[in-house]
Amino acid sequence: MSDFIVWDPSFEVGIAIVDKQHKHLVYLTNMLYNACLGEKGGLDEAFREVMKELVDYVMIHFKDEERLMEGIKYPNFPEHKQKHEAFVKEILTSVNAYNQGKQFVPNNFVRFLRDWLFDHILITDKAMAKYYFSLTK
Repeated sequence: MSDFIVWDPSFEVGIAIVDKQHKHLVYLTNMLYNACLGEKGGLDEAFREVMKELVDYVMIHFKDEERLMEGIKYPNFPEHKQKHEAFVKEILTSVNAYNQGKQFVPNNFVRFLRDWLFDHILITDKAMAKYYFSLTK
């Protein structure tokens, strides 16, 4: 198994549950990437399985993050939540396109997922963590 994304400590936001979940999202992205490298027959099954797990896990992660933001009355909560909703919409669009026979969905989606994760973790979640830690000083 080759890694599409290698976890780096610089990705950590410093909130244990969030970092743990981000690591798992990176793991799932790598699983999806490796599924894309497999045989076409295996790809279908692997893509569907990993996408299902990804959707389920993303929902748990977003709920946990949103609960945390509500708890600290994070001022950018509405925008952050909106980014979560847009991401879920993109996942569902990709699943539907794939189910309708679109060929390059897995390859395109895994790249989208990588870019989204980097953007979301390094910018959006880091900003939230900065606010979180400003309250505990």
